[in-house]
Amino acid sequence: MEYQYIPYIWPLILSACITLSLGAYAMLRRRKAKGANSFILSMVVITIWSSANALEMAGTTFSTKLFWANVQYIAYCYSPVTLMFLCLEFTGYDRWIRNRKALWIAVIPTMIILLVWTDGLHGLIRYDMYMDYSGSFPVISKKYGPVFFVHAFYSQLLNILAWILLIKAVFFKNTVYRRQALSLLFGLSLIIIPNIMYISGLSPVKRFDITPLFFGPAGLIVSWGIFRYKLFDVIPVARATVIETMDAGIIVLDLQDRVLDINPAFERIVGCTASRATIKPVEEVCREIPELLRACKDRGISQTEFSIHTREKQRVYEVLLSPLADRKGNLIGRLAVIYEITEKKQVQQTFLEQQWALAVIEERERMARDMHDNLGQVLGFISLQAQGIKQELKNAGIDSVSAELEKLAHAAQSAHSDIREYIHTVRNAKHREKNFITALKKDLSSFEEQTGLNVRLEIPGELTMEEFRPNTRIHILNIVKEALNNIRKHADAHHTGIIFSLEKEQLCITIEDDGRGFDVNQQDNSIKGKFGLNIMRERAGEIGADIEISSAVGKGSRIVLRVPITEEG
Repeated sequence: MEYQYIPYIWPLILSACITLSLGAYAMLRRRKAKGANSFILSMVVITIWSSANALEMAGTTFSTKLFWANVQYIAYCYSPVTLMFLCLEFTGYDRWIRNRKALWIAVIPTMIILLVWTDGLHGLIRYDMYMDYSGSFPVISKKYGPVFFVHAFYSQLLNILAWILLIKAVFFKNTVYRRQALSLLFGLSLIIIPNIMYISGLSPVKRFDITPLFFGPAGLIVSWGIFRYKLFDVIPVARATVIETMDAGIIVLDLQDRVLDINPAFERIVGCTASRATIKPVEEVCREIPELLRACKDRGISQTEFSIHTREKQRVYEVLLSPLADRKGNLIGRLAVIYEITEKKQVQQTFLEQQWALAVIEERERMARDMHDNLGQVLGFISLQAQGIKQELKNAGIDSVSAELEKLAHAAQSAHSDIREYIHTVRNAKHREKNFITALKKDLSSFEEQTGLNVRLEIPGELTMEEFRPNTRIHILNIVKEALNNIRKHADAHHTGIIFSLEKEQLCITIEDDGRGFDVNQQDNSIKGKFGLNIMRERAGEIGADIEISSAVGKGSRIVLRVPITEEG
């Protein structure tokens, strides 16, 4: 083989160096990325095309030029195939490659290559070949056989189909990957258009194919797509309308913790648009949310929560993370779904507060039971001791203090009876009934058995009391029980009534009797009376209610409890 120096070979050598470098970069740094293999094959094929074209141009003998012309046919035939594979993977049709259906595309090009290398026997591709010395350097002049036009038609058909796939990705898909597809479209166009012009005879240079001269610029454009937009680390995924409009935020990460995609809901959460976030490290996108960033970086975290403070209120979010794998089970990234759970957290906080309040009430009741039990034993002991002392004094003939001891014993016995009744009531745990109405009716039934009075109970049909917090219901029940206890012990009544009513966003509870009544002012000044009324007032204050106590001697008594009805209560 003989060669000569021709300055025209330098653009071809430069194109070959660029495409070879891009292929080597993809092989060394991005071999596991989706679409990398098709890209590497494409770069190898067009590198062969540029190199063989330069060597054919520098050759001085017919045999040398014919050899490198035949080598170029390897690129002529397979470059449309590798470009088609590349575009299929990039535009979401990679399943055709995985199940190997696309390999049938390479059958005709393989047959063409075999015919090229045996062209001297049949002339189906080229015939009447000879050296043309009319230009600045010699070239092979030839005529094309019938199979060449089959090859030309088939190759350009593949190129045009690949072109259509990219145009569809650029102009007809609602995707953030439009710029990546656009860079690949420009690079492919620089290869397809000059080749079509050469085959159709429209090229400004008639003597040789100028297509390899454009491999360099095409490679630079595609490389810009690689380095700027990480073209082959980001393969577009069909984005359903539901993802675009859903309230939950979506973020897709690759294996290098770069953001591949986000939806509008996530844009609102982080305050960053998809165009600015795409292909950025997750540290840049989520740096203001440390909890979310840590979850995205740590493969072991599948669920976490974070909060964002805004001018209006604090918003709480729950993050669910899951791995993304291809159909073969290979890990290709991670998916994070972010839900706002602010209202859920508020409800949980309210529930915990209610549980805490109930726990406090139960602890108070337990302490009260223990205290009253011990106090009952002390009062029982005092009563027995007083009776014993009285009997000893009487036996000794000392009667001056018998009346006082009688009063002491009677008071101790009365207090002891009250304490025993209280202990019995608490241990039966009527106040712990889940249903307020059931608990109230049990208390009234016990009251009627003890006093022989019939209690008139009026409750509106629409009132269930379930709208109120548990601790509110318990306080109301205890206030009613305290009022009934006072009626039983002091009123000597004939009729008693309890009336529930709803008025002006309030629950009104009226407890009245026709007993002997009392002077409210005088009762407030007495220690015993003050203690009993303060118990009811204290319980009313615990639930934000107002209590009104009215009575007069001989005119019975009336207690009105007004409980506000609010969304929180």
